[in-house]
Amino acid sequence: MPERLITDIGGLPADAIPREEVPQLFWEKHMIAMFNVLWSKGVFNLDEFRRAVEATPVEAYKKSRFYDRRTDGMTDLLVEKGIIDRGELAQRTEAILRKGTRDDAN
Repeated sequence: MPERLITDIGGLPADAIPREEVPQLFWEKHMIAMFNVLWSKGVFNLDEFRRAVEATPVEAYKKSRFYDRRTDGMTDLLVEKGIIDRGELAQRTEAILRKGTRDDAN
């Protein structure tokens, strides 16, 4: 029998499902909007997206949150398809983090 993917939790014991409402953060709303644009334009489909999210190493998956995994999955697909360059993305991200702001005039 093949090994379970990290997302295949059917039949496994689980904790109680949290029922509290958690408001979305600003960046999470933007991630959903970006996903919707990329999907509607045919840049990737749901199967590719799911594959990218499920390819996350188990320990990284366990330590990350819902929107983090989806952002990483989208990023991996955009790099895989040659739409963005991972090195350039890393440089720009580092510059933004160094400045302490998400606003980048350059």
